[in-house]
Amino acid sequence: MTARPEDGLHPVADRDSPTLGRVLEILESAPYYRDWIFSLAAPFLGDRVVDVGAGSGTMFNCIADRDLAVALEPDPHLVRMLEKRFRSRPNVAVVKGGVNDIAVIEELRSMRIDSAMTFNVLEHIEDDESALRSIASVLSPGGSLAILVPAFPGIFGTMDRGVGHVRRYRRKELVTKMSRAGFSVSAAHYVNMPGYFAWFVNGRILRATSLAGGPRLVAVYDKTVVRVTCRLERVVRPPWGQSLFVAGSKR
Repeated sequence: MTARPEDGLHPVADRDSPTLGRVLEILESAPYYRDWIFSLAAPFLGDRVVDVGAGSGTMFNCIADRDLAVALEPDPHLVRMLEKRFRSRPNVAVVKGGVNDIAVIEELRSMRIDSAMTFNVLEHIEDDESALRSIASVLSPGGSLAILVPAFPGIFGTMDRGVGHVRRYRRKELVTKMSRAGFSVSAAHYVNMPGYFAWFVNGRILRATSLAGGPRLVAVYDKTVVRVTCRLERVVRPPWGQSLFVAGSKR
């Protein structure tokens, strides 16, 4: 898929690429990671939630029982997957398009959405501030946004390029962009310290383009390292990590 200008996606951020598709598939093998990441976002989510860049629905499934759960996804193949996966749920709406599409913005505004989440999506968008402003524009007054993005530009490597990342973030950068987009930030911290080193080794030393070992190794890593890490990081926030979590409310 070639990214359309109105999607706000950089041409290299091909969400239909084989590499990214493989990553989405592998993440289905990491339920502890999924539950951990969602637990960070859950306190900021209301009853009418949009998942911006829902992908194949791994994280979206966590909100599928809300009063209204909206999956926003620009890739036609993933849209079809989402429609098939959640077709039995009348409270679920699947919207095809990019976050900066005018028609999409108008449709979402009509849904009275009170919160949004977006996991590992902003780093694919060239004009990420425009995307943040678009999200703010569809939220009800006081509505909240929870974001997870890759952290630390210093570990940007072949893994990032393989999945179409435009950037990795530092905390101050994303907090500033959130503020300029109209949000009051209430949480901002790094996540997954062991993942920082794993990403560095895979992307900078081994120069891999996707997660090494496939679903089997990821499942083992998920049950061991991730399971322990999430418990530790609930007690002590790490000074760095593979990812950055930020949340805030619309001013």
